[in-house]
Amino acid sequence: MVDNVYLLIFYGVLLLFILVASFLLFYIRNQSVVWKQKRQLQETQINQQKELLNAVIDSQEVERKRIGQDLHDEIGGTLSAIKLMLNSLRNQLSEDQEEVMTEAKQLIDKMIVDVRHISHDLSPPGLAVFGLFATIEAFVALINNTGEIKISIVQYESLEELLLPEKTALALFRVLTQLIDNTIKHAQATEITISFKKAALLEIAYQDNGKGFDLEALERRTGIGMQNIQSRLQMINATYQINTSVGKGFRLEIACPFAAE
Repeated sequence: MVDNVYLLIFYGVLLLFILVASFLLFYIRNQSVVWKQKRQLQETQINQQKELLNAVIDSQEVERKRIGQDLHDEIGGTLSAIKLMLNSLRNQLSEDQEEVMTEAKQLIDKMIVDVRHISHDLSPPGLAVFGLFATIEAFVALINNTGEIKISIVQYESLEELLLPEKTALALFRVLTQLIDNTIKHAQATEITISFKKAALLEIAYQDNGKGFDLEALERRTGIGMQNIQSRLQMINATYQINTSVGKGFRLEIACPFAAE
């Protein structure tokens, strides 16, 4: 009789253990499913946000290209026509009028150059033909010619043959020009250095010698310029790291995947 009681207790404890173990296994499995569903939902949301971001940026680029072409073809052409008309009147003017005419032609020449620069910035014509590096060099040359700031480009190896998808090249061009614009407007810098290095990823380092800023303040309050930079880098699966502090300049390092040659 006593043996039967012990046997019943043993089977009872065993059954209780099996029930507890089954409950734990069910709970763990259920939690795993829940976490998997949450992760899939997060990934879906991220993908949707990325697709929306791509669509917005693509539409912006289409509009930029249209405006750039209109500026170059219509306004630039109109200014050139006005200059020709003024030239045709040269022999019919007095000396005083000739001086005014010369000043007007100089102003038109400046407007033609400005329109060309703006249209090229909106829709860089050489990007698809010559690639990112040649286009950046041409853009930097324009900035250096103003004498407002000195920009140096460093390539640790020849990168002209590096294959970059069109969207990647355009995104990096926009990022670098936005960084240059930010430096000129806000940093009070005299020099900018942009370096390119090909490793497992394309590594780009942008650095200025300006006044820098509080990085924590930037993270709390990001302006439109930095938001555009972050969005474009996210779009091409590039990572970045910012190093800056008050009085010590600004540095941004980018690591971007590229197509195999």
